[in-house]
Amino acid sequence: MRASHLKIQFLRRRACAAQGGLCFYCLQRMGRNVTAEHLVARMDGGRDTRANIVAACRQCNASRHALFPDSAPDPETFQSLVLIAREAGLWPIERP
Repeated sequence: MRASHLKIQFLRRRACAAQGGLCFYCLQRMGRNVTAEHLVARMDGGRDTRANIVAACRQCNASRHALFPDSAPDPETFQSLVLIAREAGLWPIERP
């Protein structure tokens, strides 16, 4: 395994523990469905650091950029959108 992959795994586990096992966006238990989410995406210059990595479920992690491919919202805005959609029974979004 590459050192960068091991670092991401470590940061993901640390973030998951700090968040009490809840997804950063939807605030639901993740169980084994946990991913490392870069708050500032790597493609936007984000780095693999503790301050830039949170734990997110696969659905939320995959949706932030997929739903807004031209300009993904900042993490706090996306979290608000997810929580509103979840409250309305519209989350997770079913995709083909």
